[in-house]
Amino acid sequence: MRPSFRPPPAVVAVWLAGLAACGGPPRVQQFGGPTMGSSYEVKFVGAAPLASVRAAVEHELARFDLAFSQWREDSEIARCNLHASTAPFPVSPLFAEVLDLSLRLAAATGGAFDPTVKPLSDRYRAAKREPGRPLDPAALAALRAHVGHGLVEVRDGAVHKRRAEVQIDLDGIVAGACADAIAARLHALGVHDFFLQITGEVLAHGEKAPGVPWVAGIVDPAADLAGGEAAIRSLPLRDLSLCTSGDYRNAVRVGDEIVHHVFDPRTGANARHRVVSVSVLAPSAAVADAVGTALLVAGDEAAAAVWPALQGFGVVGALFLVGDAAGGLRPVGLSWPE
Repeated sequence: MRPSFRPPPAVVAVWLAGLAACGGPPRVQQFGGPTMGSSYEVKFVGAAPLASVRAAVEHELARFDLAFSQWREDSEIARCNLHASTAPFPVSPLFAEVLDLSLRLAAATGGAFDPTVKPLSDRYRAAKREPGRPLDPAALAALRAHVGHGLVEVRDGAVHKRRAEVQIDLDGIVAGACADAIAARLHALGVHDFFLQITGEVLAHGEKAPGVPWVAGIVDPAADLAGGEAAIRSLPLRDLSLCTSGDYRNAVRVGDEIVHHVFDPRTGANARHRVVSVSVLAPSAAVADAVGTALLVAGDEAAAAVWPALQGFGVVGALFLVGDAAGGLRPVGLSWPE
């Protein structure tokens, strides 16, 4: 679903040592592989057969790929985007559910997250491929006229476009939504203690061992840009997702400016605040995934205005890493656990 240049995982798993005090290490089984232009990883505790768990996970990954991939012509989203009409376009229950949640989050964030951003997303992807081609403000403004979450709705099992040229890009929520779907499948298999990572978005349920939580960390942007993986913060996760969005990767010089893949759907331009990354905690990985993007667009100062609405979606906390004039990073938390 994602191109090969999509940033690698922005969340670093931090595994606890000293399990001997718990009577020896639990039976942790694990597997992983490529997905969505990046990777996935599953770790779980219990007696469920590895083959059964893997089959369930791979089924969900394939199901989401067929529904939401921007990189295959037969995907549901590709066919929806080719449907240049205001006539209803029937969609699967999965597609309807994810798009409906996206539209509700778009309304809650004042459009900082918007599933109709494909025209702008395509232009920024082109800028990365052709860095010598400037981003024309007039062209961006023309594309911006086709973007807006109010231009589409899900009703009676179909997508209804208010303008025929509206196109949808759900990459900002799909990895999280897939993690939620995989979690539901694992629970159905009797697996209740697991750690999922999909394109860097993390969802953990239960414990690694009795009294020993799963632990995840937020990547240090400076270490990441230097080619390493170090956590700037870590915290235990139980029945929670941790999703991080950052602008420090996937940037390119276009003309006289540096542009990156996180832009404001309301303006078509990169935000001008100093927020480098945002990490979000929520029970739903889909919500955490989308809200991370929205808050990175909005910035730490504007986030307070939408925070009450986001808590209505179960959002637990957010941590902003804000750049300072000296080149350092200052953490700013909203209900972040200390």
